[in-house]
Amino acid sequence: METTIYLIRHSLKFDSHLIEKYNTIENNIKRSEKIVLSVEGEKRAQKLSELSELKNLDLVYTSNCVRTLQTAKYIIENQNLKVIIDERLDEKQVGKSNDDKYPNWFTLQYLDENFKTEGGESQKDVRKRFSSCFNEILSKNKGKRIAIFSHGYAITFFLMSLTKLEEVTEDRKYRFSFKDKVFFNKKLDAPEIFKLVFDKNNNLESIFNITI
Repeated sequence: METTIYLIRHSLKFDSHLIEKYNTIENNIKRSEKIVLSVEGEKRAQKLSELSELKNLDLVYTSNCVRTLQTAKYIIENQNLKVIIDERLDEKQVGKSNDDKYPNWFTLQYLDENFKTEGGESQKDVRKRFSSCFNEILSKNKGKRIAIFSHGYAITFFLMSLTKLEEVTEDRKYRFSFKDKVFFNKKLDAPEIFKLVFDKNNNLESIFNITI
């Protein structure tokens, strides 16, 4: 009995450079959670819902961020499903910027699982909470077809526990392989889809990148 899980990065989000000012006492985490999809992002999310690959889902999970729920809503409504929202699927907390001290921070966070900025999370931190949620979903839903909507860092950090990250570059290009076969070799798109198939013992059998 195979279990199929689709890991889906949210669609294109609203450009934060278009926000002139925040008149709020909320911290950066709360602000990030509220960022919505752009107009183009809404179009892409609707197109995503029309993929035959994502038909006949049993369950949908999203992070606690508006943009993941907005990406998933077309599938949820079209397939008459309910969504489970879990903050363990949230994006990495970035923390204070330290580009001046670590100009290579983007690749460094993948090379050093403990690297993080003040107030932020490390690769290891994110993977621990994400894996906790993912493993619960997998163990409780054998034989089902499940979509999990999350974020770029969260998904790629988690994939490192199941597959091999062969290379990550400063221009944000990833090369992942599984069983010595490259299944992803480009920058992440928005949305982006990874199809993971697990056997009856919850071992990963295959992984594919689904194009829209």
